Amino acid sequence: MRAAIVSITLAFGISAGQDARSVLDQAVKTMGNPKTIQFSGTGALFTLGQNVNPAAPWPRVELKSFTRAVDYGAQSARNDAVGPQGPAPSQFVSGDRAWGQSAAGVITPAPNIAAERQLQIWLTPHGFLKGALAGNATARSRKSSGRKVTEVSFNHGKHRIVGAISENNLVEKVETWLDNPVLGSMHVETAYSGYRDFGGVKFPARIVQKQGGFPVLDLTVTEARPEAAVSISVPDAARPAAPPAVKVASEKLSDGVWYLTGGSHHSVAVEFRDHVAVIEAPQNEERSRAVMAEVARLIPNKPLRYLVNTHHHFDHSGGLRAYVAERVPVVTHRINAPFYQRIMKGGRKPKLISVDARHVLTDGARTVEIHHIQGNPHNDGILMAYLPREKILVEVDVYSPPPPNAPPPASPNPATVNLYDNIARLKLDVDRIAALHGRVATLADLRKAAGK
Repeated sequence: MRAAIVSITLAFGISAGQDARSVLDQAVKTMGNPKTIQFSGTGALFTLGQNVNPAAPWPRVELKSFTRAVDYGAQSARNDAVGPQGPAPSQFVSGDRAWGQSAAGVITPAPNIAAERQLQIWLTPHGFLKGALAGNATARSRKSSGRKVTEVSFNHGKHRIVGAISENNLVEKVETWLDNPVLGSMHVETAYSGYRDFGGVKFPARIVQKQGGFPVLDLTVTEARPEAAVSISVPDAARPAAPPAVKVASEKLSDGVWYLTGGSHHSVAVEFRDHVAVIEAPQNEERSRAVMAEVARLIPNKPLRYLVNTHHHFDHSGGLRAYVAERVPVVTHRINAPFYQRIMKGGRKPKLISVDARHVLTDGARTVEIHHIQGNPHNDGILMAYLPREKILVEVDVYSPPPPNAPPPASPNPATVNLYDNIARLKLDVDRIAALHGRVATLADLRKAAGK
């Protein structure tokens, strides 16, 4: 789709340059040209990549309030949201720096998402007009739902931005594409409707943004203030401009079994007679390459033959492409197979081993049982791995052990209760739990967390 839009735009680019300028000038005349804007409303956010199965929409989180303040000249913005659990940390971007700030004032640098937050400025209606006027835009006319619209496109850095302007000179839709570890080139589409006059500036009363085909924001705008006082400065704690280096630490759990940590998401390596299996490829390709390098150091001269993927959530499948590029077969639940085949079109075709209720990896001496965690509310196709000889269970997300001696939760997590029930159903003799978030725990720890 992206290639088609670019080719069409180029075909019209030479003859339509002046048309783009006149269309944009008319839109600015109609909509106004604020240097800053702050808008607020209610609605919902949706958590990208955390759907209960690959065909379901992103899970919805209600918003009691949402406010975005933008300074176009300073290329800075701030988001504030209040959800069901209260205020979320504020999100900031200024130039190439991004960070979060808690209610207590704790600053968390976010250099890995600075480019996306910066791009969101130019996806706003007035940001799009400003970017297009500065970006040597091109234009073409087309029909949309029986109406004539003008499609205007320009480049912002490496990103192509395409917007639709109505016959009434209003920005109706803005599209772009973002790099995503799971989806590859992810389509981002923001639709604007119900324009009203706010202080002499036209601004939409409804904003719906989709990423990867499903909504991530659905906002009913109740207030917009052009020329609002927006002052955003970069705190010293947010100055780091590069993500921290990927680190992988290894802990031997048993002969031939290693717990690979060093970050927020872990993996486990299992050595067989003539090959190696890794359980989980989280976060991104950089993390996967670092894990593969550590596995090669720990277990030299044995090929990596299997990658076990617990579930499709983006933070746990973001590193799959690195294994697929090395032709490593991916063991995953059957509901993920069509999704992985679809998103990896155009690259190396993944070798998938589909699991239903149970799958076994063995060389006759060592065995890894892959079990579906049936009925778990976290994900329809979530898997766990069990090493019967070592009595080690490997799982993620359904139980994240807190620090030792921490009190049990007041209300057990239903996913944790379900995990405990599945262990009992399968009669697994578990001694240790190598959680892929947190730490190594015991069955007694899980029993306490499950309220059993």
